[in-house]
Amino acid sequence: MKITRLLLASIMSIGLVTAVAVAPATAADKPITVRVYHEAVNPIAVSGTGIGALRTFFIPMAVNGVAANGQYLAGTLTTLDTAMPGGQELRSSNLTFVFGTEKDQMVLGGVSLYPAAGATIAAGQTTIRPVIGGSGKYSGARGQVISTNMGANGWTHIFKVWLGK
Repeated sequence: MKITRLLLASIMSIGLVTAVAVAPATAADKPITVRVYHEAVNPIAVSGTGIGALRTFFIPMAVNGVAANGQYLAGTLTTLDTAMPGGQELRSSNLTFVFGTEKDQMVLGGVSLYPAAGATIAAGQTTIRPVIGGSGKYSGARGQVISTNMGANGWTHIFKVWLGK
């Protein structure tokens, strides 16, 4: 009798796990896409040289094709290594995208390779960075951003994020 109950409980547990694993996706499981554009990047300050060099940015931006007050990118790039292949540098990013009000933000991090003499990745290049989190209408944001340097034509950042509380 005990074996039968144990076997029945095991089968029910397996069925429950299977049901959860194959449950259909809900709208909350789908990422949202946010498209950001801004002019070409020029640091507003550069501190130091070589490893530890810090570049600071503040750039107004357009979101999903609309420019508005209170939409901007603020952040820093820090040089971590200057001996990367091809004479490039490894830099970490701390980028905060503000979407109209300081309560609505998404924060990016990660590392990318940069030309040693360049303020940003080379024109025509793309980098992918993780979304570390968000606040306000982007609370619980997770996902990634594909950033493309279009040279004199500015930058695009395509966010693919999931929101969660």
